[in-house]
Amino acid sequence: MQKPHFFVADAHEGPVWVADQCRLYYTTKTHLDGRRRVDIEFLDFSHFDLCDEDELWKGLPEDAAMQISPRLFHHDAGMANGMCLSQKGRDLLVAEQGDKSRPSLISSVNVADHTRKVLVDNFEGHEFNSLNKVILTKAGHLVFSDPDYGFRQDFRPAPQLEPAIYVRTADGTMTSFRCALEMPHGLALSPDERTLFITDTSNDGAHGDDIELGRRKSVWKFDFDPKTGKISGEGACCFQVAKGVPDGAVTTEDRLLVGGGDAVYVADLEGKLIGKIPTPNNAVNVALAGGGKHLFVTIDVGILLFIDWRSFVRDV
Repeated sequence: MQKPHFFVADAHEGPVWVADQCRLYYTTKTHLDGRRRVDIEFLDFSHFDLCDEDELWKGLPEDAAMQISPRLFHHDAGMANGMCLSQKGRDLLVAEQGDKSRPSLISSVNVADHTRKVLVDNFEGHEFNSLNKVILTKAGHLVFSDPDYGFRQDFRPAPQLEPAIYVRTADGTMTSFRCALEMPHGLALSPDERTLFITDTSNDGAHGDDIELGRRKSVWKFDFDPKTGKISGEGACCFQVAKGVPDGAVTTEDRLLVGGGDAVYVADLEGKLIGKIPTPNNAVNVALAGGGKHLFVTIDVGILLFIDWRSFVRDV
């Protein structure tokens, strides 16, 4: 039976495949040696020449994991979580959760020279809670989620804003979309960018307070205007995960892939659940490579690489 490649790594979130470098970047779990810290690391596949021809992915040797070791890219990256790639592919766009002394913000970090700049760090003068996921549209609109995990996990101050989704349009205009979700989290746009998928993950095991929540663990869809960046509608619930919570998400030309507690959940672009790609650990976040044919999954103890991921899908 075909098995995925497994790379040992401190890989929690934010996987981004940078084809020009043949590298997979990701954010680590939280380190507690000193103040809370998350780093950005990468796996370098360049000596396998994967970026030249798609067929070469299938020729990746079985011992590839023995030939690649995680490498540090950015130390202490502001409690970074989700990431995406800039339009020109030169920068990582990073959702930094911040801590009690540093604000939560979206930064841009150049993959060549490591230069960093802040893109947005407040909404109408109020600090964000703990920015979690960020995606970029074809028109250059930034879409990012802001659950209040940082406060609930005691590394951010009390919230100034309700959990929400934000859009910073290409011209710099900022809008907030609160919707009815308890803890808006993971984000993915359909290929035509007319549907925005959002995971609602209040049931994450990190809520020890008295706030009444339905403890949701579901995937929702909303209307999205690719020209203006406007999110609209009451939303529709697509499906729930059977274990854990739905976290990172990505779309292909015909599928939605969402990380869950026992698998990567596979749905069509209407949000109908089709199958699962079973994983041995919690599938935290996902990234595509090879023109969408191959799938990286961060699982905290490492990274899974599914060559031709469709062949791993099992019926539900």
